[in-house]
Order: sequence, then C-alpha cells, then structure tokens
Amino acid sequence: MTDGQTYYDGLIAQGYPADQALGYTQQYYPGFYPATAAPAPMPMPAQPVAQPQVVSQPQMVQPMAQTIPMHQPMMNTAAVGMAPMGMAAMPSADNKPIMAWAAVGCIFVALILACVGQFGNSWLVQNDETIENDSGQVSFGLSNMIVDCTEVAQEQACIQFAYVVLAEDMDKAATETPPSDSKVKGSIENYCENTYSTIISVAGDNQELRNEAGDIRENCLSNDSAGAITGITMWIAILGVLMSGIMLTMSIIGKELPGNIQQYGRISSFVSGGLVILGTVIWLLMKYDFDGNFDNGSSFYFTFFAGTLAIIAGVLDIFDKR
Repeated sequence: MTDGQTYYDGLIAQGYPADQALGYTQQYYPGFYPATAAPAPMPMPAQPVAQPQVVSQPQMVQPMAQTIPMHQPMMNTAAVGMAPMGMAAMPSADNKPIMAWAAVGCIFVALILACVGQFGNSWLVQNDETIENDSGQVSFGLSNMIVDCTEVAQEQACIQFAYVVLAEDMDKAATETPPSDSKVKGSIENYCENTYSTIISVAGDNQELRNEAGDIRENCLSNDSAGAITGITMWIAILGVLMSGIMLTMSIIGKELPGNIQQYGRISSFVSGGLVILGTVIWLLMKYDFDGNFDNGSSFYFTFFAGTLAIIAGVLDIFDKR
C-alpha cells in the first residue's frame, strides 16, 4: 500500500468524509486517487483504529490543524448572534424617563400657577408711595378689583365709599348698609363708570374737567379690555397646559390616546406656554397704570412664570432618553 493510500485510509478511519480525506491527501500526494473506497469505520471499542496517530508523517498534523478555523467562525457567529439578543433583553438605566417625569412636574406646577394668575386679583397693585391712610389699598385683577380697608383709620367710611363706587347701581348702593368685610370687591367696569359719573356730577359746565373725566374713563376701561383679552388667552392656554400634561404622562407610561395624540405633548407644552406668556404681554401693552401709581402684582408674575415652566417642560422632554 502506498503512503498516499495509507494517509487517506487513516483520515477515513478518523471519520473524515471521503471527499475531504481525498482533498487533504491530494495536497501532499498530488495525483493520488484511492484504488478502492475505504469502508466506513465500524465502532470497535476493543481495538480502536489508531493508524493515523502512529504513521510517521509530519503532514498528518496539518489537516487537523486546518480544521480549527473551520469550527472557530461558527462559534464566533453564534456568539455575535447571541450578543444583540442578550443586550436587547437587558434593561438599561438610561431608558428611565427621568427628564420626562420632570417635564410633567413642571407642567402641573405651571397649571397651578396659571390658575392662580387667572383668578387672582393682584395683576396691578397700588405702590407704597400712593397708598393713603383714608382710602385703602387698591388692586386689580383681570375683571375685578379690590379695595382693602384693613389698615385705614376710618375703616367703616372706607368700606362705605368702596361699596358705592364698585356697585352696579351707585345710587342704590348709597342707601344700603355695606358689608362688614374690610375687603370690598367689584368689577373694573363698574368702578370706571361710577368714577366718571362722580366727576361729571361735580364738573357742571367745566368742559375741561368733563374732558378729563372722559379720558380717565377710557384709560380705566383699558384695564377691563386688557383683562378680557388676557383672560380668554389664559383659558385657552390653561386647557393646552392641562392637555400637554395628560399627553406627556400617557406617553411615559406607554398608553395610547385617541388619534395617537399622546405624541404631541411636547408641542402642546411649547404652544400653551407661549400662549400664557402672550397673555402677560397683552396685559402689559394694554393696561393703564394710572400715571405710574400702580405696579405689576403677584398674579402677573405667577402667570409669566407658569408660561416659562410650560416651555421648560417641553425642553426637558426633548432631552429625555426614553
């Protein structure tokens, strides 16, 4: 038997397929072709075939070594294929919607502040230099005003005057007993009209004073107009802030709203926050401060801060990594 045949038979005995055994053998014995096909090895526990291990051919190690790269890529492929699956199943701390929940917190704080501003009566407050001990402290809301007679020396007289000047029917109120509450509340429109009527009643034929009364009335009513427009803008903005809070919350917890609108929570927070700030700008442009005797009050600043928070909420949601 030739060396090539011996080498070939040894590979067959080790379990190599016939075509691989032939290929390896022809690498070292060019032109070799087995005379007869070697029979498939039968399991013989008592006398295992060990011929390839004893043949003194240095080339015998080579095909065995060459089989290693054939198995290694399969192991690497499996490892590579399993890695993404393992990574996908593993939860990451970066996916926690921390910034999104902070955005929701800003939204609901903005909602509270916007409501405080909407119903507050301190959009315009009398500054300290013009507060008189006998007339009380005056403050304006969007549609109402308050006269506080708490620290007035003649408290009852202050309450009586405020009750009359803020009444819808001034002549009727003058004959009535005012409430005991030291803070008297009424509409801005009533105050403007009653102030005008009072000045006209004492002006007589003084045309200059009558003209001045008309100017005072128009300037005073500008606060009522500013409050009406700002109030409408604020109601729309408050509704938008509320909806943005709901949409952001549903987006975080993975709930779907009709029309898939939960994805627009960020946009809604920007728009509603802008509307809140627009309302404060309208107020600033239209209000009348009575020749510098009044300053912007806490309701104004609460509202402006509410709009800023709503916009910040949208920015926080942008930076969230969920």
